[in-house]
Amino acid sequence: MAISQETIDEVNRVANVYDVVSDYISLKKTGSVYVALCPFHSEKTPSFVVSPSKNIFKCFGCGIAGNAIKFVMEYEKVSFTEAVIKIAQKYNIPVKFENDEKDKIFKGLYLVAREILNFYKENLKNSSLAKDYIKKRGILPRIIEDFELGYSPTDIGLLKKFIEEKNISIEDLEKIGLITNTENGIKDKFAGRLIFPIKDVKGNVVAFGGRALEEGKQPKYLNSPDTVIYKKGNTLYGIYESLPYIKEKETVIIVEGYMDLISLHQIGIKNVVATLGTAFTQNQARLIKKYVKEAIIMFDSDSAGKKAAIEASKILLSEGITVKYAYYNDAKDPDELSKKGISRVKEVINQSKDIILFLLEKLNETENLDEQTKLKKYRTTYNYILDILAHITDPTLKISYIKLISEQTKRDFSKVEADIETHRKSIEKQLQQIHQNTDEEDKMDLKTLPIKQKIILKYILDNPYVLQNEEIYDIILSLGSLNYYIEIVKSENKEKIDKLKESLSKDTVLQSLEKQGTLETNFRKIIEDLKSQYQKDIILLKLEAEPQLKLEEFIEEIKLFKGGDSR
Repeated sequence: MAISQETIDEVNRVANVYDVVSDYISLKKTGSVYVALCPFHSEKTPSFVVSPSKNIFKCFGCGIAGNAIKFVMEYEKVSFTEAVIKIAQKYNIPVKFENDEKDKIFKGLYLVAREILNFYKENLKNSSLAKDYIKKRGILPRIIEDFELGYSPTDIGLLKKFIEEKNISIEDLEKIGLITNTENGIKDKFAGRLIFPIKDVKGNVVAFGGRALEEGKQPKYLNSPDTVIYKKGNTLYGIYESLPYIKEKETVIIVEGYMDLISLHQIGIKNVVATLGTAFTQNQARLIKKYVKEAIIMFDSDSAGKKAAIEASKILLSEGITVKYAYYNDAKDPDELSKKGISRVKEVINQSKDIILFLLEKLNETENLDEQTKLKKYRTTYNYILDILAHITDPTLKISYIKLISEQTKRDFSKVEADIETHRKSIEKQLQQIHQNTDEEDKMDLKTLPIKQKIILKYILDNPYVLQNEEIYDIILSLGSLNYYIEIVKSENKEKIDKLKESLSKDTVLQSLEKQGTLETNFRKIIEDLKSQYQKDIILLKLEAEPQLKLEEFIEEIKLFKGGDSR
């Protein structure tokens, strides 16, 4: 919410930089100014100067300068609005916002969400099912208290009675995404689930996550939908509880799930946030950018977790945050890894490597692999590296990485640079294709999609399990223009999937293929053609990476691909 210009002007008029800075650090008077050791970089001789008469500060060592608001922003690592509010409170200046009505709505919904959380917390005490699950997962009482875990009862009558007593309206419950209205009355979306409250950076309860406790109930984890007070891509689970530790270390560990974070907190590793089980976003990176210089990605150890780590790395590096990857293969996720004790987890964290260094090492791990698998692995990993570097905006950092890659792969600096630029242009083209029409309804209209891609999409919609085949999945993603639709299939969003099916059902070519029973045959043929091109690209890359490759070896590789198993 925007703070009013009136408040900003009043703070700038009243606040004296000396008064504000001296609340944080010791200043020594020298003539008409005050000096100190700079709080923003290490130094032995004071170069930080405060001028009360000019109402500014400046460090002649690191160059940072500004007024009282700027100092509070940098020292406390808070936003402009938060800094203005802190200074306003110091001088008893009333804080006004541009939209007081909107502020009232937000505050009212925060209070509703808090009351509902209190209801869930109280019901946890009375649920043997929830308490048994907590005991089984080894969650300690202090963690239950720190993270305010709760339980949503299956008896809707309890919720009705509670909201009646608290004078909470059905409309407000709908606004915070808690209930659905059915012919039989209201239904709590989280009924029968262990509750994880989701808080914003200020500690406001903005949403809920629920873990199913009944065997076989799907989905296993359920999050609140986007609401007036909650956008899932704008916050991170545990940010409020972990913030003091994140600020202290200037490093954040990013995990995927609720229990991953809770288990790490429980063994004493507390500078952690979780992505709420969804893809990491640019807004989440900007949220933590204010507090950290480095992020350590500790996602699940399976292939999906590794791919998600690559995607998160691109976003973090684009925001200027250094990225390390915490690799482990003796557990499926950080929750399970935590069960091995703090020594093992610390070992994994301490051994985490810069994401590019990690991938370069993987590039050369080719022992006990046949030549075809070796080349495919090389190509895939090299593409991951290019993908990450294509998103880095800092030219100095990018040059450093290119030099490193050039040394490790024996490719010329200019070749690596050209590879990245080609990859960047490819990404831009894909984004243009995906976003050329931003209207959701128009995206669902597949009239202009090439027929081969329609065949692929139609087959996947009918047989989503095919995406579990990593080779097919990677080949399809290489097309770029299908990525948006593949994500819809993976999300199992029934409404959108039905719209895609409806759009494809109007295509006469697909209708003909289905009648003839040749849709699968055509799908397999298209995949084989794409695979063949993919393999040629791999050979060309290997030739560029290893210029000493002999002609006979090249011929043997061609034979290998032609005679290889193409299923």
